[in-house]
Amino acid sequence: MGLLRAVGRLLAISSLFRSGAGTRRLGRFTVILRNPAIGYVAFMINIVLKNLTLFFDGADQRAAEYPWTLQQLSLLPRGSLVLDVGCSESIFSHVLVTRGFRVVGLDIRDYPFKCKHMSFIKRNVVDSGLPDCLFDGVVMISTVEHIGLGIYGQTVLDNSLDSTAIGEVFRILKQGGILMLTTPFVGAGPDRIRPDERQYGSGGLEKRFKNFEILREDYFYPYRYHHVLRWVKLAKTEAVSTKYGEAGMACLVLRKNHS
Repeated sequence: MGLLRAVGRLLAISSLFRSGAGTRRLGRFTVILRNPAIGYVAFMINIVLKNLTLFFDGADQRAAEYPWTLQQLSLLPRGSLVLDVGCSESIFSHVLVTRGFRVVGLDIRDYPFKCKHMSFIKRNVVDSGLPDCLFDGVVMISTVEHIGLGIYGQTVLDNSLDSTAIGEVFRILKQGGILMLTTPFVGAGPDRIRPDERQYGSGGLEKRFKNFEILREDYFYPYRYHHVLRWVKLAKTEAVSTKYGEAGMACLVLRKNHS
């Protein structure tokens, strides 16, 4: 019973990263997490906790998309200028700092975990105000599907703003720059629009990212067995031809090759 209580407490701490109210409840730990080294360790622990939730009837996609994104960072050399879009409730920026990147965070909300080794811009990615061809890399972890919808304090609501944001990211990437992106995916069906997120079909993804070269695309589906969930990696042919009941996840590495 003591072990179960301890696991429960750890899972509760992990859940605090999911909402603005959660970050406020972290209290003094928010200040501690501004240290990049501590933030990095906390991020790795958070991945373990996210995977633990899968054994307790959870379905947290961070359990799959965080490790996937970490693997892709080797595509960028140390010293690259990287933009972390939608960073407000994450400490992934600290991972980027500890990996030797020059980091800029971007969000419409404040970033309580900002460390002194990075810059932060409080602004909407659909109108970033940043110069053309500035960044070597951009990271968007479960972000694009929310843009323009009534969540996370957004005041400008427009279902087309995800496409606007993607165009803006294309503009501020250098030639040959890399976009790493994860987003909900429903396979061969049409896009699903919910109040808080879009779930993209294969056609919707292809349309939105047609100006990018696809370097890598991985697809995951949440497979449930009793109360345990596993994010199963699917072959592309299977992923794009199947209509998903429950939303899966698309993880893409894209490159800007032309203006």
